[in-house]
Formats: sequence, C-alpha cells, structure tokens
Amino acid sequence: MASPSACARSIRISLFSYGHANGPIVQQHTREARCHKTLAYNIRHLPNPPRHLRLKATGLSRRLQKEFLQNDNVEAFLAKVQREISDVAKEECDRLLYSTEQDENNQGSEEANARSDLNTHSSEEAAVEGADIDIVVTICCEEGRHRSVAFVEELARRLAMFKHGDGSSQHWQLNINITHRDIGDLEDCEQSLGQNKRPNKVQAKARQRERREKGNRYESHLED
Repeated sequence: MASPSACARSIRISLFSYGHANGPIVQQHTREARCHKTLAYNIRHLPNPPRHLRLKATGLSRRLQKEFLQNDNVEAFLAKVQREISDVAKEECDRLLYSTEQDENNQGSEEANARSDLNTHSSEEAAVEGADIDIVVTICCEEGRHRSVAFVEELARRLAMFKHGDGSSQHWQLNINITHRDIGDLEDCEQSLGQNKRPNKVQAKARQRERREKGNRYESHLED
C-alpha cells in the first residue's frame, strides 16, 4: 500500500475578496490543475463592523476583524463556507483516487497499459507544474474593503488547519492564496491600518526633545 505522502493530492485554494460596487471578479482558470471548482459567496447581508473602525482601517485590521467575527451570524456563515470548501476538497480527492484505481484495474490490455502510461505521464507533469485540484472562492461585500477582507483573512487561517486532509480517504497538500482586489496596494493598507502613526509619534517625541534641549541651552546662556 502506498504511503499517505505518496498518495497526497495537491490542492490550491484561491480566496478573493471584492466589492459588489466595483464590479464582479474576472476569473482566469489555469490549465495546470486536473479539477476546477468555483464557490461564490455574497456576505452583504452580514452586519458591518462599527463605523469608527471602518473609517480608520480595512479588514486587515485585527481589531476590526475581532469586532466583525464576534457576531453570531458572521460566525455561522463562516463555519458554513469553511465546511463547504472542505467538503469539495474531500469529494474531489476521493474522485481522483477512484479514477486512479479504475485505471489500475484496467491494465489488462496493451491499449489500457498505453493509456495508463499516458495518464501517469500527465499526472507527473501536473504534479510538477500545478495543483491536482484548483478551488476558487470569491467573497463579496459592498465595497470590498472591510467585511469581505476580514472574512477571507479568518477563512484562510481556519482552512490552514486542514492541511493533512482530515476526514478524507487520503491526505492532501494545501496551498492557500489570498487576493484582496479592492483595498489598494500595500502602502494604502498600512496607512489605513494606522501603521503610519508610529513614525509620527517618534517624530513628535524627537521634536519635544529638541525643544527641551534648546530651552536648556537658552537658560544656560542667560545664567552666564
């Protein structure tokens, strides 16, 4: 019997957050994977985080995520999406395993052997070039900056716990990619998260220190 690592399936899960107001996601399927699945979710019915947090941060903010995720409706929908993604991964892994076993059982004739060799060669190429299974998950909120971003970030953390294929007849190797389409570049994200405030505080303290030093020099000059 083959070892679990030898039977491991490579699964790529691509998580996309985007805003309904900015148009739909344009999906581009790669030809590398043997199976493609797309799951689309609209979370505009879920409550927004507090307005004062949305004004200062995107869904990348851990504080905003905490406020958003503590809602029972958000937690329930997150668990639903996580379960459906896991079910799709397990079903596709089992289907590929069944297909492989069928090919092995049909190796009685030269034609079957030739087809098996071709499939083996194709499988080896797929393993080198890309994943066996490609799952695309799109999460839509209104503007694509808060709810969908926070949802995708938490979903990715939870999916990472399924790297060993628990509950499936075989193991898998999971690769998770995250794309936040509508929150701009990294610099914009850092500014929205308030990460640019720390240098300002440092600069303010430096200016205060300079004023104190100037004041001390001025007082010393008067005493002289």
